[in-house]
Amino acid sequence: MDKDLTVQWTAVSDESGITYTVWNSTCSGTETEPPSGASNKTGITGTLIILNGLKQGTRYYIWVAAVSSDGQGSYNYSTRVSNITFSVPGAPIDLTISPPPCSCDELTIQWKAPANTGGLPVNYLLYLNKNYNYSIIVG
Repeated sequence: MDKDLTVQWTAVSDESGITYTVWNSTCSGTETEPPSGASNKTGITGTLIILNGLKQGTRYYIWVAAVSSDGQGSYNYSTRVSNITFSVPGAPIDLTISPPPCSCDELTIQWKAPANTGGLPVNYLLYLNKNYNYSIIVG
């Protein structure tokens, strides 16, 4: 499942006409240069970017460089590796079970998603027992 990572850095002292390029890779490369084939985002005008589509449990190395009309500056290398992880979601909240409107065998079961989804879309398993015959509904 995909995850986002926010990368932020300190601006260069004279920002006039400066943009930034950010690279990310699962290979460490060196402090002075990202590895060949590293993904990059160019033309960034602020000091923050959100990298999308990163994979759970994967280490990512980040490099940032300022770019002016004179060319690209030195790389700023993230010595802190970003390990994208997810957590277990919380329990569903506000569970209600409404009795059937007639004598038929129907119930209305409703709930809200937990406040903490663990960073992933939440799926639910609903187990029903009618006279010890179990049904599993996945939703």
